[in-house]
Amino acid sequence: MDSPDDETTQNTVGSGDALRRCNKCFKPQTAGVSLRKCGGCSTVVYCSLECQKAQWPRHKPLCRAGTPAHDAAVARYGYPSLATFSQDLQDFLDANEWALRMIITLQRQLQRDANPDVPFSQLPMLLRFSLRVQAIWSSSTHKHRSPATRFGVVSQTFHDLDAYARNETRMWEQTAVLRDEAHRAFIHKYSQYIGQLFVVQYEVPGTNHFQFEFYPLQTPLAPTPGTVEQRRLILEDMMGFCTRSINEGFPLRTNTSEEVMFPVNLEACPGTFVRSGGCWTWKAILDDWKSYTPGRHRRLDLAVAAVKMRMPIQLLILTSLWITCCVSVVVPQDIFDEERSAVFLDVLLPIQAYIDLRDSVNLQGLLTGIQYDQMSMTRP
Repeated sequence: MDSPDDETTQNTVGSGDALRRCNKCFKPQTAGVSLRKCGGCSTVVYCSLECQKAQWPRHKPLCRAGTPAHDAAVARYGYPSLATFSQDLQDFLDANEWALRMIITLQRQLQRDANPDVPFSQLPMLLRFSLRVQAIWSSSTHKHRSPATRFGVVSQTFHDLDAYARNETRMWEQTAVLRDEAHRAFIHKYSQYIGQLFVVQYEVPGTNHFQFEFYPLQTPLAPTPGTVEQRRLILEDMMGFCTRSINEGFPLRTNTSEEVMFPVNLEACPGTFVRSGGCWTWKAILDDWKSYTPGRHRRLDLAVAAVKMRMPIQLLILTSLWITCCVSVVVPQDIFDEERSAVFLDVLLPIQAYIDLRDSVNLQGLLTGIQYDQMSMTRP
């Protein structure tokens, strides 16, 4: 999508909603709404000519940016063109949006913890994802392969944004309109925005193709609970679980139903994409994490078993969201304000009792800190 990301908006594509959406108004593709590809690049889609015209100033710098050399670069993976490759990559990013945003958030917090004496605004502001193609493209099998599993996550590394802009001038200039629009939108939306963008880049090495996302850098409203070591153990577990959800094919999404109350509405559950009527739609494989029992989904079972601290996934998700809320691109940093803290604590305590049986000293210390912060916290 060309539009700047909204840091406070979670993945709002609920169970049953189509994956692809209009690049302007975000109307989903359904049986009654047919989305048409841009005639120039065949990468983005629109629900109407009006939306396409309105979006053109943003999309123009990126439209037709490919060359025959770009097509040749993706041909090694069977793709007939860069446009087809680019659309697959965008579908993959959209399908795994929650987990990818969580990984970004976790990396930001771990980066902060590794550099306690460096102001957050002075840390590297470019996070680059290295991806891999999971299967060779084929016209006979492509339409049956879930968009969530067409690529995989290999690694993430931080880089100096200014150095990147100097070395990749052409690529950086193509994002100028998007960056300017994101900056202006963030000024109006976030009171703590310091006027600096945090940039995420997705790349499959050797393809000469990149996807960018832009997020606002904000002044943290509160200190981070726990010690660096307590946080690290939990955040690394959450990082591993999110990565496995992407690479093993159970994309995570939150329940967007109005009937689901805080903080359960923050808990991303696993699902799968099903093709129906020419559209890919996400279907949950669990109603919630309380209903999870091993033995039904092997890859999910392996991912749960790989959690080193043996935390219930519900607790792992909620605790990770709490720890990282001040640098999050998943939830607003004031999501755990004083009013909602008591509600959060009511959910946390019963799960903590389950953990107490396992005598996890590090987790006990962190949860004690969380409880203290929740009961005494005041925010500006």
